[in-house]
Parts: sequence; structure tokens; C-alpha cells
Amino acid sequence: MKARYPTVLLATLLFVPSKGGQAVHVGSRGSPVEPRPGAVALTAAPPQTVELTLPFSGIWGVLQGMDSDETHVGYAAYALDFVPAERLEGAKPVALRHLEDFPCFGRDVLAAAEGVVVWSHDGAPDRPPRAHAKREPGNFIIIRHAPSEFTEYRHLQRRSVQVAVGASVKRGQVIGRCGNSGNAGTPHLHIGLLGSVEPIATRPMRFSRYQVLGPNESWAPGDGTPQAKQLLRSLAATSPR
Repeated sequence: MKARYPTVLLATLLFVPSKGGQAVHVGSRGSPVEPRPGAVALTAAPPQTVELTLPFSGIWGVLQGMDSDETHVGYAAYALDFVPAERLEGAKPVALRHLEDFPCFGRDVLAAAEGVVVWSHDGAPDRPPRAHAKREPGNFIIIRHAPSEFTEYRHLQRRSVQVAVGASVKRGQVIGRCGNSGNAGTPHLHIGLLGSVEPIATRPMRFSRYQVLGPNESWAPGDGTPQAKQLLRSLAATSPR
């Protein structure tokens, strides 16, 4: 029997939303652990100049789209959440009780474009699945690609961040692993294109060099804006490890 990637599977990986914005946590020497969130997203940002490719390899699904009325509102309105797709061959999905049961946990996260790391945080714990979401910083990386164009990668696995502030990264380079840190209920990858880092404000983003799985199980070029429940695969070549 031919394996298939049912979009309904994505619904089993929903995470617990956090109400309100993320609080700013201050380190022992008075420096903030993460940038503070802005009040709104940058709907009138200048045209995107950096080419972004998908931050993963293999087939992944869009768990939460832009302006979803869930957690992607306000300053995070243009963010996306991704999880890997799982093959089904007539069997029902197994119960997901532990972090290691989730296909996203521990998967490589790739830089969507070359740039320079301007903020990162590691060491936050991976929270148990479906635990009550807290307003706390997780593990994340922010990369500057061009003026007013940064990408952020959130909920990374503890001790998986592989790039430090000031490091140059290449497109497709492994920068960390998918985890469940911060205000996440189950493992997933959150990515946003930022027009501002301090405070954080997402802006509309477009991706290139990827395909979308259609209803007839054929692949077609993506239109640049991934939508909720779509299944995607990247066509971009990744850097050697």
C-alpha cells in the first residue's frame, strides 16, 4: 500500500498556546535574556531582499500559519510553526507521551539564509509535552541577513544551539535542534522574519526553492507563502556538515 502524508496528522501535534506576550527575563548581571516583544507586527515593512529557504530537510507540515488568531498575533503575526510529517500506511498514529515520541524533537534546524548571529540563548529546559505554557524564554537564535531583515528560530532543544553571537552562518547550516523550550506545549519549530529585534516585530516573509504536496499526491512549486496544513519539502542544497 502506498504510504501517504495525511494533513490531518498535523492536528495531533498542536501545542498549548500562551496568553499574552512573552515576558522579558533579566540575567544575573542585568542583561536581558531575550529581546522584548513589540506591540505590533510590521505590516508596512520594506520589500524583502533576502532569499529565504526552508529551515529543515525532508517533508514538514505547517502547524500554524501567519496571523492565525492562536499565538501568531500582535508582534508575532507573521511567524510560522513547522513539524515533520509522519508516514502512515493504514495504521493510526502512536500515542505521543514523551518528548522523544515527537518526530520534531532533536531534528536539525537549518539557517534559512546566510548572515551573522546577533542573539542566541541556550540552556533553558525542554518542558514536558502539553504542560501548561509559561511566559518564559526558551532557547532561540536570531540571525541578521540585511538591514531590517533577521530570522528567529524558537523552542530549540536544550544545549543544541551550535552558533554564538557574532558567528557567520551559511544557508543550510545546522544551527540547532528542534526542542520544546519556552512557551511551547509540544516540540515544533517556530520561525519568523523580523524587521526589528529590539523590540521584536515580525514582518511578512516569503520562501523560495520549495514544493507543496497537492491533493493528488504530486509536488508543485510553492508560491512563497506557506499556509497552515500544507506539506512542504525544500529544494535548496544544504551545506556539508
